[in-house]
Amino acid sequence: MLTTVPPGTLDFGCLQTLPCPGLARLWVSMASCVQLLWGLILPFILTLVLHQVELSVFLPASEANSVLVRWRRAGSYLLEEIFEGNLERECYEEICNYEEAREVFENDIMTEGFWRQYKGGSPCNSQPCLNNGTCRDHIRNYSCACPPGYEGRDCAMAKNECHLERTDGCQHFCHPGQSSYMCSCARGYKLGKDHKSCSPSDKCACGALTSKDIRTPERGSQCLPSFPWQVKLTNSEGKEFCGGVLIQEDFVLTTAKCSLLHNNISVKANAGWKIEVRRTHVHMRYDEASGENDLSLLELERPLQCPDSGLPVCVPERDFAERVLIPQTLGLLSGWTLNGTGLDATPTVIPVTHVDREECGQTLNVTVTTRTSCERAVMVTGPWLEGSVVTRKHKGTWFLTGILGSTPPPGQTHALLTTVPRYSMWFKQIMK
Repeated sequence: MLTTVPPGTLDFGCLQTLPCPGLARLWVSMASCVQLLWGLILPFILTLVLHQVELSVFLPASEANSVLVRWRRAGSYLLEEIFEGNLERECYEEICNYEEAREVFENDIMTEGFWRQYKGGSPCNSQPCLNNGTCRDHIRNYSCACPPGYEGRDCAMAKNECHLERTDGCQHFCHPGQSSYMCSCARGYKLGKDHKSCSPSDKCACGALTSKDIRTPERGSQCLPSFPWQVKLTNSEGKEFCGGVLIQEDFVLTTAKCSLLHNNISVKANAGWKIEVRRTHVHMRYDEASGENDLSLLELERPLQCPDSGLPVCVPERDFAERVLIPQTLGLLSGWTLNGTGLDATPTVIPVTHVDREECGQTLNVTVTTRTSCERAVMVTGPWLEGSVVTRKHKGTWFLTGILGSTPPPGQTHALLTTVPRYSMWFKQIMK
């Protein structure tokens, strides 16, 4: 059955008819009206669809938080200082120090226990205490309770032994004892009330320099000592030919080779003092061919007047020299150098360091024995006069460690010397 549509209206089935003003008598194509209605309805449909999609994808906040929990950072307060210490915030989220850990525990024992583990465990686990010492834990450190007869940080030192590690040991010489080590001093010194320190007891105390013995730039030289124990040997004609060193007011040490060059020898000391040699003591085992035991003691006609005419240098004991002085301290090589046919007006002084036997033997192509040692200078100098010496300073006192027997090759910084402390017993026998 056909339905008649009144003029001026359009029928779209289930939709109500909409008037088309101005088109009462004209038929408008169906496509034009459909396009118009579609433009009005489409935004509404899209809004409904997107709303349904949003509801299906995004969960409410309460449901979302039950699936993925976001923890609040322990240190997220605006002013952390006004709250109690928090271990997580202070020491795990960040690196803390001991004071911050102490704020958390507010207890010393608990803090120390935590801190040892926090910093890598107990230092006593490695058992650092020797000789049955008891280890005690401390923050970042440990201490040892030593058994009777032992001392030191790790209980490694027996109280009756001499150890290089002692910071409060003997100022000069150390000797092992039955229950404790004992100290002694060089010639001219007395042992202090602490039984360790040494102080000069007379005006001829060896190796004790005064301020006037130090050169200054104002005097036209570098700031190095001008040693009052340095002497020159002269022959009967007054010609200087070798060097020597005063080790006692009436004894000069030089090389055996130098002492045998002339019959009449005199010693020219500080400030122009000149004293004749009364007797020459050449070492009984001197070997001219090999140069071994190249030492000689010159006994003077009269003692030098200390300190105006000179001052002796200290001769160290063998153990003290070989364990402390030579390997651990810088030396000074001092003596006169050859300048054409004569000697320089003033002694030359340059720093030297000890060199091991292997290096010395390879460099100089010599055999280094137990009675010789090698020193390396910081620079090359002119030919050294035989009888030049190496001295070392220890706790305010100067000690003699070596004497030069032969001039090093030109351009060479290494020098082979006779180790003087090896002959200390021979010196005592001659100078008693």
